[in-house]
Amino acid sequence: MRIILLSWLFFITFSTNFFGIPMILASGQCQSDQQFLLLQMKNSLIFDSTKSVRLVRWNQSIDCCTWRGVDCDMAGHVIGLDLSEESIDGGIDNSTGLFELQHLRSLNLAFNLFYESQIPSRLANLTNLVYLNLSEAGFGGEIPIEISCMTRLNPFFCRKFKTAGVLGPLNERLV
Repeated sequence: MRIILLSWLFFITFSTNFFGIPMILASGQCQSDQQFLLLQMKNSLIFDSTKSVRLVRWNQSIDCCTWRGVDCDMAGHVIGLDLSEESIDGGIDNSTGLFELQHLRSLNLAFNLFYESQIPSRLANLTNLVYLNLSEAGFGGEIPIEISCMTRLNPFFCRKFKTAGVLGPLNERLV
C-alpha cells in the first residue's frame, strides 16, 4: 500500500513538472465577504482590460480563491494578492475593499501606472501584511508614517520610488 501511494505521488509530481500540467493546491472556498471586497476593489480601479491577465477575469460566478492573483487560506480568507503588471492606472482609491482584507499577508502592486500618486496610509490597516511590493508602480511623494508602524512588514520593496520626504524608521526596511 505504501509503495502505491509513493508511486502516485511520484507520478503526480513528474506529470506536473514534465508535461506542464498545473497542480492545484488545496485552499478553502472563498468567503462571500472576501469575494465582495475583491469585486468592490476591482470595480473602483481603472485598468486596461486588454493588458490585464488577472483582474479582467474576476467575476462573481467563480469562487475567488480560484482567481489568478488571489491566494486563500483553508478558511477561505484572502491572504495573498498579486496585482503586478495589471496596467492599473491612476491610484488606489481609499474606498476600495483592499483595505478591509484583514487576513492579507502578501500584496504585490509592482509595475503599474500610479502616476506619482501617494501611497495610501490606509495600507497600515492591513496589520497581517508581511510582504509588500510597490516596485516601479509609479507611486510618489512621502511614504506615510503609518507604514513604518507595520511591524510584521519585512521586506518592503519600493524600487524607483519618487520620494519627496524623509523616510525615517522605514529607511532600513526598504529594498
